[in-house]
Amino acid sequence: MRHLHGRRLAAVLVTGAVTLAGCAGEGADPTTAGASASPAPASRPASPGPKAASASPTATPARSVGTGLNALPSRIVVPDLGIDLPVVSGDLTLPDNPPDYPLCDVAQYLTTYRYPARPGTTTWIYGHAREGMFLPLLEASEQDDGRELIGMTVELYSDAARRYTYRVTEVTRHATDRGIARGVPAEGRRLVLQTSEGPKGTVPKLQIAAEFVDEAPAEPAEAMPSAAPKSCYIP
Repeated sequence: MRHLHGRRLAAVLVTGAVTLAGCAGEGADPTTAGASASPAPASRPASPGPKAASASPTATPARSVGTGLNALPSRIVVPDLGIDLPVVSGDLTLPDNPPDYPLCDVAQYLTTYRYPARPGTTTWIYGHAREGMFLPLLEASEQDDGRELIGMTVELYSDAARRYTYRVTEVTRHATDRGIARGVPAEGRRLVLQTSEGPKGTVPKLQIAAEFVDEAPAEPAEAMPSAAPKSCYIP
């Protein structure tokens, strides 16, 4: 992890089955938060410790090939921030990782919001605020409430070898529900990126909304990179 103001940044994100989940750090258990939870000021993520990531023997899940409106997210890229991650299902479980606790070295999609090819819908991608993952989103959001993020291009690829381009329109800090996913126009499409604000046990999340711009074919190897998810949960 790189240092910022002399401290190590490594926020972790937990997704819950009902609403947003809380952050967790070393020695913490995953927590879930209802929509009525009160926002709290953002604080620096806790260090995950020296055993933050451990490889799983099943670290490379097989990639299926989607078609049409059933295509699933497979890669997320934010060029201006150097973010480029394979995307796997939020339902993916590893033997050494608790259910609903996000994995490392990948982003994940909420299965409730998973179809980027469908008009009138939201696609929801989340990941840890860690180096090499979604940490640049968190850092950018802390400067002038994320004003520099507005207008940025985000590229989402699917397992149907398609590239969907979006433009960031909204940055919501300290979010405690999924309201940002609602109200998509019938012919529009929305992408939400979510990451933790930290530290352990923190409920509010950073959420970034981007609206659909266009869609184009992509090479299969470009759209479906190899994924090697790891557990980074510390009991």
